[in-house]
Formats: sequence, structure tokens, C-alpha cells
Amino acid sequence: MTAPEEREKNDSLNQTSATIADGATEQSNHRERSFKDIALESDFGTDKESSRISISSMQALKDGSEILEPDEAIVIAESSQNNFETTKDDDPEDNRNSIIEQVVAAAQYGDIKVLKFYLTKSTENSNPLSPNLTDSEGITLVHWAALNNKLAAMKFLVSIGADPDVPAGDMHATPLLWAVRYGLVYIADWLIREAKVDVSIVDKNGIGILLASVFSSNVMMVLYIIWTLNDNGDSESTAIVGLAGIDTVDQKGRTALHWAAYQGDFLTVDVLLAAGSNADLVDADGFTALHWGLVSNSRSVVSSLVNYKCNINAKTKEGKSAWNVASDMKCSSMWYSILKDDGRNPVTGEKAKRLLSKISAKCIAFFLPYFTLPSAIAILVSPIMIAIKIFLLFFLLIAQQVILTKIVLPSYRKGKISLLKSSFFAGVFSASVFICILIWVFLLMPYTLGDENISHLILLFAVTGLVYFFFKAMLMDPGFIPKEIDYKIISSTIYELLGMRQFDSNHFCIHSLIRKPLRSKFSKEKKLNIARFDHYCPWVNNNVGVRNHKVFVAFAAFLEIAVICWANLTLEYFDELPDKAAKHCGILTENLCSGYYGSTFVFYFFWWIMLQLVWLSILLIVQFVQISKGSTTYEFSHMHKLASNETTFSSVPSDDPVAFEVRNEEVADGVNYNEDDSDAENIEANISQTLISGTPSADPAKKRIFTLPLIFISKLASSWLCRMVGLDQMVILTNDLIQEKKLDRPKLLYNYGFKQNWSDFLFLRRIGDVYSFRTLFALPIKGESNLNGELVDYYKLYSVGEPV
Repeated sequence: MTAPEEREKNDSLNQTSATIADGATEQSNHRERSFKDIALESDFGTDKESSRISISSMQALKDGSEILEPDEAIVIAESSQNNFETTKDDDPEDNRNSIIEQVVAAAQYGDIKVLKFYLTKSTENSNPLSPNLTDSEGITLVHWAALNNKLAAMKFLVSIGADPDVPAGDMHATPLLWAVRYGLVYIADWLIREAKVDVSIVDKNGIGILLASVFSSNVMMVLYIIWTLNDNGDSESTAIVGLAGIDTVDQKGRTALHWAAYQGDFLTVDVLLAAGSNADLVDADGFTALHWGLVSNSRSVVSSLVNYKCNINAKTKEGKSAWNVASDMKCSSMWYSILKDDGRNPVTGEKAKRLLSKISAKCIAFFLPYFTLPSAIAILVSPIMIAIKIFLLFFLLIAQQVILTKIVLPSYRKGKISLLKSSFFAGVFSASVFICILIWVFLLMPYTLGDENISHLILLFAVTGLVYFFFKAMLMDPGFIPKEIDYKIISSTIYELLGMRQFDSNHFCIHSLIRKPLRSKFSKEKKLNIARFDHYCPWVNNNVGVRNHKVFVAFAAFLEIAVICWANLTLEYFDELPDKAAKHCGILTENLCSGYYGSTFVFYFFWWIMLQLVWLSILLIVQFVQISKGSTTYEFSHMHKLASNETTFSSVPSDDPVAFEVRNEEVADGVNYNEDDSDAENIEANISQTLISGTPSADPAKKRIFTLPLIFISKLASSWLCRMVGLDQMVILTNDLIQEKKLDRPKLLYNYGFKQNWSDFLFLRRIGDVYSFRTLFALPIKGESNLNGELVDYYKLYSVGEPV
């Protein structure tokens, strides 16, 4: 097995960038965080070229020498010019080299004032230098401006005659190739659209802009190359890059997908596969993208390729299969796990026959609690030994778990699926409601119909409403925003975001290729964004978004009423049973004592329903507070989230007037909707930070006394069980109420007051509508809703106060 030549790290780039002042330092560090350093000595450039950010004056920074400020440079240049004219001992060549060093440094820093002084004719400089001058190693000023992300400086250089298409360096790469290689989207965009550079130029190793964009590991750069270059009217370019040339190869037959897989860049792999890249193409060594993914030891990359139905049985020229490569790279366990998740035999790779269809699996998961729940209660009430009861309960639980994990869940879909994301808990709820109805009809009504007629009518109304809204909330589209497939719309969206300096993963969806609306969140299961996402609810087995949020709250409200009425009728039923006062009931009341001895099954089921009332009440309280404040569950929880280090792949030029604002704006509404809220460790850290933030800090010993119990509470609240019943939200809410005056929380962007927030939530008033029962019961057709009294479309809401 062969591997690509070992890639040299650009240490001088990172080292020198750390010393560049102000904007240059900030931008270089940003690139260091965002992109993997993957300069390829033989396939893209030598170490000499790939580290060429620091020579001349920038080398002086590395060596600790003093670098002149722009104004000082001008003064010294003037002095040098005068000395050249008056002093015979000075060497003109040394003087010229010194000036060139200052000009190169100005291009690197983006100092237009210095560039203008030396490169344009003026009263102070009657003999300007050529804008096409090169440094001692043949690198042009445009190259330096492009590499250091100095858009304004590059524009100036081109405007005074600098050629932006000149190849330079050992690999004869153009400024465009340099910019693309480092993921500088805005530089590349200006060179392509404004400077009209030739996008078909390749370096001496045959590397063009598509492969160079993959080397950057900036997925936004890859998206730009794929989805815009077919729109520039150049038929030749279309054959080299863009969708038609997605499988362009280098001199060793490696495509962009090969390189992305080798780098372990799963985002770029997903983008290339979605754009139609062929996963089964082989390079000169017979390696497919799957082989290179195994070499990189990246589970995400290999999983994407396997799910894309690549040929897992392909062999290299040496006759090595994917199993052999995995063994060589010591990742066989990962490979077997991926095959198993894909429903394959880990040893042979053959597709395993599923015992159930997807629909059958969902139905079994949903209806299984209809058997296991009453069976568990029947075991509890049976007159057998406690030890036998415990054994039977454990046997029932284990049998249920085996059926779910070994038979049902593997039939759902490819990959792992959490029990919380299955229909099992919706089945638990519906089974509970079904049994409650049976108890009500056949036991409670005959005993209490004459005395509790009003309660029965209320319960009938509540049960009807909750059943209707339960199935409505479960089956309704929560607000999935369709994926964009029109090439012109995608490219137009990219250009629009580039103009706004917002072309990054916070504002553009990498997977569905749309501009992300405010308050939307990406769903990993559906690969789509959910408009005004609130939360995922396992009890209805669906996400809650803009279209079904009101339905979900109605379901919860009707359920609360039904549970309270049912519990009241059950207690009345117990009261009608024969008096068991002679029996010893301990702490139980007289009614409960009668129920325990007179109707044991209903007694145990009564407490099961009371347990459901706990999480239901928590849910309603949390929803009430959040709606009152104009917030969603996701936004509310992320108010307390720790700062994220995830990159947004933004490459806004460091000399752009809005660069500082864009880099400091995580997202338009202050919430990073890219992040996954299902990570228990992150949730635990957020809750722990929220609780500890209000503890006394003057005395470290006292702080430890306060902190330890709070850490325990945070661990408990972040467990899957507490998250399922909303206890994590309740802990955060309670802590906020207690520390309201102590903590300065971020202002809720969509809070327009209690009355307005509830009016916006309850009534869907389209243009010309008034508050009425019709608008109360109206549901969104797509993403329409009200915000501060205005009709907005959450499928296309990109700024606050943007009406339809």
C-alpha cells in the first residue's frame, strides 16, 4: 500500500502570523483555527512556497528585528531617496532592495498608503516602482496581498496595473490558486468575478482550483468553487471545475474526493458526494476514496462513503481490500462497527436481511408498550412472592430491550438510532392513555356517573382534544425547510451572502444549500433545517417547530386537564369501593387504602399516571415561561451555553471595514444553530456553569461547599431521563428566577412583552386578519407566523423586523 507524500506543516505561516499586529494577527489566527494546514510538497507546492508568508520584512519579525510602521517607512524611504541623490558612497542596488522590502511588507500588511507612495507617480515620487515587481524569490505583490487576505490592497494593486494572473513561486501558482489553497473565499471571488482571472490555470503539478479548495479544508471554499463557477459563462471553465468537472484528477489520478477522504474532512466529503462525485473512482495506486478514508482513520468520512453505497469490495493494485487497509491502519473495530450500523455483515460486507420493514419496525416500537405496560402492572398486583415478581419484571424489561435493540431499531434506518428518537416513548404515552380510557369507561363511569357528571363531560372533552392534538403533533411537518436544488438560486444566494460578508456555516447551510433563516436549526436525521425550532419531544416522536408548536402546547394543555380529571374520578371511584379501614394501610389515605385492596391494578396505574403528571407540569411551566419571554426551548437553553470553539469557516478579509463586526458576530440572533444539543456532556457543562455562576466566590473553601452539590445536580439534570421530562430546563429556569438580580443574562431578541408574545403565538393573523376564533385555530401552511404583530415567514426570515 502506498500513501500520499507526507505533508509539510507551514510552521512559518503560523509563527509569523502570531506576531503581525492588529488585523493581520487576528485574521491569521482565525485561519489557523479554521483550516487544516495541508501544504503538499510534491502535489501542490514545496515547503519553500507553502511557507512563503514570511520573508523580507516579515522575516525580521520572526528574527525579532524591528518592523517600521507605515508612516515611518515613508519617511525612511524619502530619506533613502535623498541620500541616493546626494551620497556617492551609498549603493543604489541596496537602496532599491530596501525599498522593495518595504513595498512587499506593505502588500503583506495591506498598507495602501505605503503602496500608493511607492507605486504611483506623485510630487514626492517621480519614478514609481512597477506594480508587477517581485521580491527576491519571484513572488508578486498580488500574491502577497492575496495570501494575507488583504482585499483592499489587492484591489488597489490590480487597479494600477498589477497582473493578477501571473504564476509565481516554485510551483508556478497564480494568486487565485494561493487564495483558494488557504480557503480565502472573498479574495478568490473578487479575482474571479471582478479581476476576471483565468480559472483554468493549474500549477506545474496539475493542481487546479477545485483540488486547491479541498486542500484548504474550508468547506465554504469548496462550496463556492462547485456552485458558482458554472455560472460565469465560460464553457471551458465548466469542464474543469464545477459540477461537470467534480471528478477532476491530479497527475496521480486522485480526485477531490480522494483528497478530502485522506484529510478526514467529512464536511467536504459530504459536499462532494452531494454534488455527484464518483466514490468508486480509483487513483494510480488503485485506491478509492474509501481506502483513503480508512487511511485517515475518520469514522465520519468512512460512514458517509459507506452510506453513499460506494463499492466496499474494491481492491488496490496490491490486492488489498478495505478490510486489509483497516487492519494495516489499526482501525478494524471502527470498520466493523460502521458495516454493522449499515446493516452489513462485518466480516463479509454482505447486506444482512432485515427481519422487519421500516414501517413494521415503527409500528412494533409504538405498540409494544400496549403489551409490556399492562403486563408489568399485572405482575405487580399478582399474588406471588416478591422475588418472583422482581424476576418476572426484569425478564419483561430485558425481553423488551432485546426486541427493541436487536430487531426493531436496526430496521429503522442506516446508522445508530437512539431509543429516544424512536416511536417507543410515543407508544408508552398512547398506551397509558388507552388504558386510562378503558378504566374510565368500564370502571370509573359505572361507579361515579351520577355524582361526577361535570367531571365526566370535562374528561370527555379533554380526552377528545388530547387524542386529536397528539396525533396531529406526531404526524405534522414541524416546519422542514426544503433543500435548494436550483443551481442559479444556490449561486445567487452565495453571491448575496458574500456581499453581506456572511458566507459562513452560520448563515449558509452546507447540506441543504440554503441561506439559514433566523431561529432555524439543522436536523441531522432529516438533513434539513427546521424553522423556528423549539425542541425534540420523544412523547410525540417528532420535532417541534413553527408549524406544530401551537398544536404541541394544545396537546400538553388538554393532557394536563385530562390527567387531573381522571385522577379526581379515580379517587372518587376508590371512595365508592368497600371500606377497608380495618386493613393496615400505613401512610395511605382512606380512599387510597380502599383502592389498594379493592382495585389493585387501578391503584398502581393511578400512581403511574401521577408520575406522568410530574413531567407534564414541568413541561407546561417551562413552555409558559418561554413563550411569555418570546423564546424557544433551544434559544433559552443556549442562553446559558458555554462559548463554542467551533469554526464557522468565515474568511472575511482582515482589511474589510466590517471584518471585526462579522468575526465577533456568532450568528445574527446570538445562538449557534449548527451545534448539536444532544450531547450530554455539553448539557451537563452548561447546567453546571449556570448553577455555579451564582455561588459565593469570595472564599474558595465556601465556594467548594456550594459547588459540589450543584455539580451533582447538574449531572442529574443532564441525564437522558431528566432531559426527557424537561427537568434540565426547569433547573435552569429556577436558577434564573432565584438569581435574577445577580446575573446579567443576554437580552432575548424576540421578546416584545407578555401580551404581544402570547398574541403572536396563539393567533396566526395573515394580512387583513383580526383576532378571532379563525385566527386562533389557524395553522401555518409553510413558515408563516406573527412576530411583534407582523406577519413573517420563518422559512425566509433573515433579519428581525422583516415582514412578509
